[in-house]
Amino acid sequence: MEVAVRVFVFLFGLAWGSFLNVVIYRVPEGISLLKPRSFCPVCGNPIKWYDNIPVLSYILLRGRCRYCGATIPIRYPLVELWTGLTFLLLWANFSPHVPELLRGLIFTSLLIVLAGIDATKMLLPDIFTLPGILTGVLFSLFLRPGIKSSLLGAALGYGSLWLFYKLFLLATGKEGMGFGDFKMFAMVGAFLGVENLIPVLLISSLTGVLVGLPMMIIKKKRDLALPFGVFMALASWLIYVFKIDLIEVSLRLMP
Repeated sequence: MEVAVRVFVFLFGLAWGSFLNVVIYRVPEGISLLKPRSFCPVCGNPIKWYDNIPVLSYILLRGRCRYCGATIPIRYPLVELWTGLTFLLLWANFSPHVPELLRGLIFTSLLIVLAGIDATKMLLPDIFTLPGILTGVLFSLFLRPGIKSSLLGAALGYGSLWLFYKLFLLATGKEGMGFGDFKMFAMVGAFLGVENLIPVLLISSLTGVLVGLPMMIIKKKRDLALPFGVFMALASWLIYVFKIDLIEVSLRLMP
C-alpha cells in the first residue's frame, strides 16, 4: 500500500510540475493561466493531450514540437521531474504531520516557480514573493520556527540584501542584485526563520560561485549576470528538507 501511495505522490508531483511550467512561462508574459489551452510558443498550434504527458511526451517527441519541429526547452521535463522527486521526498519526511507537509508543498512550489522565472527572465515577481512572505508567517503561528523567528527572518532577510545592494552600489556604481532578490530572501526568512538566513546565504553564494566562475571563463565575461534566485531556492529547499546545520557540518570536517 505504501508503495502505491508513493507512486501516486510522484505522479501527482509530475502533473503539478507540468502546471508549474505553465505558471513559469505565462505569468511573466501576462498570459492567463486558464486560457488558451497549452500551445507551442513558436508556431502557436494547440498541444494535444497525448503530447502533454509529463516527461514521457518530451521523450517520445524527442524534445521537439510535433507541428513545427521547434526545440522544446529542457526546462519543461526537468521542472516536472524535479517537482515529482521533491514531492516524494516531502512525503517521506513529513507525511505523518499534515500541516508541515502542506507547508512544504507550498514552499517548494513557490521556490520552483521563482527559480524557473528567474532562470529564464531574470525576474522574481511580487505576485509570488509577497504572498509567500505572508504564507510563511501564517504557518509560523503554529509551526516551527515560530512567529518571532519568522517575522525577524522576513525583516532581516529583506534588510540584509538591501544593505548589501546599497554598499555594492556605492563601491562599484553597479547594481549587484534586484529588489526581487530582497523580497525572495524575506520569503525564505518567513518560512525558515531568522536562524537559517546565514546558512541559506552561504550555500546559495557558494553554489553561485561554483556555477558562475566556469560560465565567466567559458563566455569570457567578467560581469556575467546570474539568476541568484535559482541558487537561493536550491539552498532554501535543502535546508528546509534536510535541516542542514552548517556549524555542525563544519565541526565534523575539522581535523
